[in-house]
Amino acid sequence: MECILKIEKNCWDNLDIYFSSLVHINGKILYVSDENVDKLFGDRIKPVIEKYGVLKTQYVDNNTIEYAMDIAERIIATDIQYIVGLGGGKVLDVCKYAAYVSKTKFISIPTIISNDGISSPIAVLKRQDGKPKSLGCAIPYALFVDLSVIMNSPSKYIKAGIGDTLSNYTALYDWKLACMAKKETMKDLAYLMSSTALDTLLGCRFDKVDYSFTKSLVQSLVLSGIAMDFAGTSRPCSGAEHLFSHALDYYLPHPTLHGFQVALGSIVMAKLQNREYNFLLKYLKQFDVDINPKTLGISKDDFILCMSKAKSLRPGKYTILDMVELNDEMLAKIYDELCEEL
Repeated sequence: MECILKIEKNCWDNLDIYFSSLVHINGKILYVSDENVDKLFGDRIKPVIEKYGVLKTQYVDNNTIEYAMDIAERIIATDIQYIVGLGGGKVLDVCKYAAYVSKTKFISIPTIISNDGISSPIAVLKRQDGKPKSLGCAIPYALFVDLSVIMNSPSKYIKAGIGDTLSNYTALYDWKLACMAKKETMKDLAYLMSSTALDTLLGCRFDKVDYSFTKSLVQSLVLSGIAMDFAGTSRPCSGAEHLFSHALDYYLPHPTLHGFQVALGSIVMAKLQNREYNFLLKYLKQFDVDINPKTLGISKDDFILCMSKAKSLRPGKYTILDMVELNDEMLAKIYDELCEEL
């Protein structure tokens, strides 16, 4: 699916121009945000929407599958033609899935960039039991990223975005392993896109989060998301490091940001893959991305449990975890190494 994409400094100042170029945007338009984000930025977005259709508003207070389905039902029942999402991952994932179910075009306006979900064909929502569920959907019809807004967002989200991009390193290797084991089919263009996203970030000659670095990071995250759409699978950006993160989400009462968890998972899986990873450690430390398991609130027992359970969460997904024999002693040793190295 083609995505209209604008990644610019002060991008929102040109929203009127961008909206005017969209095909057949009129009728009812559902604006979705949360109340805090709306108070900060709503006055910049809603007046533009009102020029092109009848503005309807929805404030997101949870990210359950049921809630996204309720919004999809509202879209269908009231003949809404576009859905505009303003906010972070919770809001955008709800919008993405609601738009997919209702077959409505989704315009995404992110306020943070903590992972590649801003452009991926995957929405992470909560089941009835509160556990996360990754659901296939479609990439946004249009994506407008204002780099000025992103640069002024809390630094932890930018750091998480760095971690999510770096996790492509082990994900791509796992994809190769799955193809060699004849469990998956390689999609060369998608592989190239994900690899380029990783190389773009690693190749940046920056040592601080400035405009040029932020643009490179956003481009890498967007490219990663689109790579998954091209592949028709999450494999370009999701391997065993993501299985580990899924286990943390499932078993820990208070998991942390996805980008931190998969970055930690990448260091673990690089060890199991017997691959060089010091350059990843150096890059993370350069931007003060702290993924020490103790800092993230992951105890040794938590780590052993989640590593042991990771493979079972996606049993059909072939990764390095299918090629190594894990035991508590080995995992305890890896945990101690991580605490020392990170």
